[in-house]
Amino acid sequence: MSTVILAEKPDQARAYMKALDIPFTGKATIGSGPTFLDDKTVVVSAAGHLIELVEPEVYDNAYKDRHNLAILPLIPAKFQYAIMKDKQWLFSQIKKEVDAASRIIVATDKDDEGGAIAFNILRLSRALKYKKIERAYPSALDKQAIVRQFKNLEPIDSTWGQAQAGIARSRSDWLIGINLSRLYTGKLQSIGINGNYAIGRAISTTLNLICQWYEEIANFKEEPIYELRGNTQIGGDDVELRSTIRVVGQEGHDAKQEYLSLLHKNGLTRKHVTGRVVTVNSQPKQQQPPLMMTKGDLYKEMTRVAGWTQQRSKKVMQQNYEQGYQTYPRTDSGKITRHMYDYLGELFDDYLNAINLPGKFSKYSYDDKQFRRYLTTEKSAGAHLGIIPTEKLMTPEADVTDDQRLMWEVVVRKALTLWVNPYTYVSNRLGVQITDTLGMVAQNSVMTYEGWHKILLPSRKGKKKKKSLKAGVDFSQHLNTGDQISIVLKHEVGKTKPLSPLKSIQIYDRGGLMEKAYKYVGDEKYARILKETNGIGTSATRDQAMSSLVQKGYVNVDKKDIITVTPAGWLINHLLETSDVNKPILTAKWEEQYTLIEKGKTSANDLINQTAKIVYSEFENLKDNWNPNEIQDYYQELTNHYNEEISIGECPKCGSTVIFENDNRHEGKYDAYRCTNKECDFAIYYHFSNKTISKSNAVRLLSGKPTTLIKNIEARAGKTYDAQLQLIYDENKSKYRLEYYKSEANKPKRPKGFRKNRHRRTSRY
Repeated sequence: MSTVILAEKPDQARAYMKALDIPFTGKATIGSGPTFLDDKTVVVSAAGHLIELVEPEVYDNAYKDRHNLAILPLIPAKFQYAIMKDKQWLFSQIKKEVDAASRIIVATDKDDEGGAIAFNILRLSRALKYKKIERAYPSALDKQAIVRQFKNLEPIDSTWGQAQAGIARSRSDWLIGINLSRLYTGKLQSIGINGNYAIGRAISTTLNLICQWYEEIANFKEEPIYELRGNTQIGGDDVELRSTIRVVGQEGHDAKQEYLSLLHKNGLTRKHVTGRVVTVNSQPKQQQPPLMMTKGDLYKEMTRVAGWTQQRSKKVMQQNYEQGYQTYPRTDSGKITRHMYDYLGELFDDYLNAINLPGKFSKYSYDDKQFRRYLTTEKSAGAHLGIIPTEKLMTPEADVTDDQRLMWEVVVRKALTLWVNPYTYVSNRLGVQITDTLGMVAQNSVMTYEGWHKILLPSRKGKKKKKSLKAGVDFSQHLNTGDQISIVLKHEVGKTKPLSPLKSIQIYDRGGLMEKAYKYVGDEKYARILKETNGIGTSATRDQAMSSLVQKGYVNVDKKDIITVTPAGWLINHLLETSDVNKPILTAKWEEQYTLIEKGKTSANDLINQTAKIVYSEFENLKDNWNPNEIQDYYQELTNHYNEEISIGECPKCGSTVIFENDNRHEGKYDAYRCTNKECDFAIYYHFSNKTISKSNAVRLLSGKPTTLIKNIEARAGKTYDAQLQLIYDENKSKYRLEYYKSEANKPKRPKGFRKNRHRRTSRY
């Protein structure tokens, strides 16, 4: 008798082995030993999608020619799968153990993809019908969480339902991606617009949402805002009152005239008026901490606390998860289970000691009604839970980096807000009747106890000033109902403001553009479905969609996280203007089908057949509406405008515009300021030794000036030096290159121990 535990990834498998006291060495992907599950328990690992849909050429060798559009679309009668070539040994390892097992425990991630990965592996292993299969859902990789879940196994039925939905989605996405990417890439190349134009439901819909955001900015028209407010004195403090008279301008409408008419109608043409107090109250209130962090929340918190980039946060949170210090990181839910809430309370003092706050806070328990909003059950939690520390403490002896310690402290502090006193304050409200038809209102808050706010780390920009306990004025101490007060009326004139440029974290974060995609769906039924399913994709797939947009060159994201849509992005969005492929409603319709598939009320083939019809429709639409001249003109106009917007100067070689270009394929290795003339080879590479050429220095170089002094440039043998750089023309090679600025006053400081000219470094272009 033996039990096989199927893990999704090697690090996950090793965490299971460690928690179950199964011996292993190094980067093992398999281990066995006696456990409470069985006398022989074998843990085996997949590698994510170990089995994938095959490439088109497997169906027919003719599909190797990506430019042959005549043989498209490809709609397989039966979808074929293949084991990834470099992972075939892993599958053989899994199959061998599965064949010998009496029971299989599926312990892949708790989502559709995790279910689909296990289903495909066991289907290909011919184990689905002949083995006892159960399900485990470890939400973290520390020992306590793993052991607890393996002692509370669940039936596999719901997982196989999720797997069918996941398989239907992957096949449908494959149909759209393979066919439409080849179609649009081929058609655009045929008219001289080269590139690899990827089309996909998630990536294209995300791009469309981004484009709509920027179209709203482009179409924005500033309008005036007229608003009536008032000022009065209460207890020696100036207090502002707000009225309901507020007029926002619209095209073809005189807002100022409407505002003046309202003032005359309400008899408010005087500057000084008297009001009668009709409401005055003061209520003590408390504010509980927010839900636990999602992935996007943790990104933002690390930016606030330490100024980290998202890439840095992503790397560190994965390290902390793999080493068992934090729960599953790729989450879009802030809720936790009752068990997680309880262990946070049990380990409260231990966590405080671990982050050097021994005895600094007393444990506070919310009642059942108060903490219910934070909780979910294991069964209803879906794929993800909020990010909190596991029961494994990060001790001073732990082999972790400083970054890991800082993030863990941030996560611990956030989690412990659930066990710290609430923030308390007094809410004051004053209502004043000015005329029979018009009232004015004033509100403020007075903090009485900082509560859970106190345990959070301050912003990296310096500790924010704490709210004063004397802030504001308690209206009830100075006024009673029926009192008369003098009010000075004032007329506020403002302007409407456009949306701010979009940041990438606004795409996939909780409450972000992809979660709120339902706002872009006109059909009430499907808007509701999309809202109930939290928008498009999970946190992980949203992150992946955003990364794909950057990688494909559809958008750029600068160092401030601001998104810019490229000409290629605008073009492909324009070409899909009449398509359902890039509309949120398609995802809503698919979500409806997923639910039916999971419940066994429809089959995966129904969704696949619907997707095939969409693909055929796209081919017909392109055939009838393809206009090469219009497309070329549109793309050229976009390119010219884009280059002007991001231009840093003129090319010294041909006079064309120079722009900064990311090298997404090689992780920025060849980022450069390049000439937009494709026949010109001018470029200033972004990287110079261990330093980078800033945009401002690139502008200086193009204008014929040297850079500012760049310090600590690496030379040989670890030596460093300071120097200014200049752009010079090498007539022998007909190329520009960077070299030291040779002014006597700005000669580079020679590293000690170097012979003259030996260390000279240039970057050639």
